[in-house]
Amino acid sequence: MGSERVALLYLVLIAMQQVATATIRQSREIIITDAVRRIQNDGYNVERHTVTTKDGYVLTLHRIPQVDPERGSVLRRPLVFLLSGLYASSDVWLLNGREDSLAYLLWRAGYDVWLGNNRGNIYCRKNLWHNATEREFWDFSWHEMGVYDLPAQVDYVLRTTGQRAMHFVGISQGGTVFLVMNSMLPHYNAVFKSATLLAPVAYVSNTKSGLAKIIGPVLGTRNYVSKMLEGVEMFSTNKFFKKFLSMTCLENEKPMVCISRLWPVAGYDTRFLNKTLLPDLMANFPAGGSVKQLMHYFQGYVSTRFRQYDYGPERNWLHYQQLEPPEYVLENVSTPVTVFFSENDYIVAPADIWRLLTRLPNVEAVYKVPWKRWNHFDFICGLGVREYIFDNIVLSMNRYEQRRR
Repeated sequence: MGSERVALLYLVLIAMQQVATATIRQSREIIITDAVRRIQNDGYNVERHTVTTKDGYVLTLHRIPQVDPERGSVLRRPLVFLLSGLYASSDVWLLNGREDSLAYLLWRAGYDVWLGNNRGNIYCRKNLWHNATEREFWDFSWHEMGVYDLPAQVDYVLRTTGQRAMHFVGISQGGTVFLVMNSMLPHYNAVFKSATLLAPVAYVSNTKSGLAKIIGPVLGTRNYVSKMLEGVEMFSTNKFFKKFLSMTCLENEKPMVCISRLWPVAGYDTRFLNKTLLPDLMANFPAGGSVKQLMHYFQGYVSTRFRQYDYGPERNWLHYQQLEPPEYVLENVSTPVTVFFSENDYIVAPADIWRLLTRLPNVEAVYKVPWKRWNHFDFICGLGVREYIFDNIVLSMNRYEQRRR
């Protein structure tokens, strides 16, 4: 009789656990696809700002300000600007939850946190002269993000806050955009106290990406196909479709179906990916962009160089007054730079990281993550990302601010 009671109690506990798990899953805000709602839901103050670039794109920024609890006024605190990667948005800095997301860690450390966005993602689908249904709207790569989007956002943040400098954190394409801006417009180096680049993409000739190896030779050269794909949107930003993807991940006990959607960009070894974040990740990624962004990387794979977009000899002459596109002068990037990378990164190979580092004149620190199977997506959503990377970023920025005092 005692054993039957134990068995019955065991079954009741299992049932209670399943009910609790189902309740948590139903109550999780996995379908939040707006950064303002997510930040509010996580219990932080938030502001939404817009800025227009010189070529007419209307960009949205999200701010997590330091607010005086008694007066309700915004406090003047050190600035940090975060920029996401390819086909992502400001949401990626929030997906790890209210305790472990980098944006919130920096806020709790006393920083005025700004989350940037680039043209074409879900927050930046307006232009003064073109609709998002027109080819002209999508005729851009990350080069335009570096010479138009990031400068416009940086200028706006400094103008709004009345400050002269900020810290920068960028992942993947966010690092690319930073390098483009500071090489093309070197006076912006004085604006940044420090720059932390997580798996920055510059040179890609040694990438393990199957997409680059299979499609790169086609889309990375000038031909009929690549010319036709200029001015084409890469991913739909339909929120209903994203909610559907997130719910399919939620219902799937073994989330390999969800993980397989990331394989083309993240790689097949996803053992460190925090799979509890998959529903949120699917609800917010990809966030939109142009095919030309990817083709510009493929051009780098084919040419083995980090240079401006290749339009072919005739159009290159019109754009650059030379037959080949000019390389980015990375020696102009004088901001103190810290780089994090992984030897197993599916996108950015260590050899390409070291090639980049040899050209940067002011490398302050280089961190190779200690896990051999750490991959590209793990820099945002990997297990251990807070303990090894995010906490190190906060400590490094705090040390800089203390030295300045």
